[in-house]
Amino acid sequence: MVWVYPTWWGGPPALIKGFIDRVLLPGFAFQYHAQDPQWDRLLAGRSAQLIVTMESPPWYYRWFTRQPGHQLMKRAVLGFCGVKPVKILSLGPVRSATETRRQAWLARVAKLAQAL
Repeated sequence: MVWVYPTWWGGPPALIKGFIDRVLLPGFAFQYHAQDPQWDRLLAGRSAQLIVTMESPPWYYRWFTRQPGHQLMKRAVLGFCGVKPVKILSLGPVRSATETRRQAWLARVAKLAQAL
């Protein structure tokens, strides 16, 4: 699966969170067991590529904020459902990027798409 979204306030926007709430449901993405704290990860064997834009430089997001949105998606959402590996491409800062930089990002995303 491939998801493309911006980072807002350190994490994915509410629209993505709403999508997750409506699609990754028990019986499809995971299944709880009665009387057992464990659960089945029904999306095991699948992988994900996240393409995430942001206003922060990716190095700042990684080292100073500890990537809260990436951790949420990789561990708490997709990992909970059994999706791995989860690869994340962080692109930023978008607003101040030159046209040359944006074209390089588009070329990188096109190369990823061809590989998928």
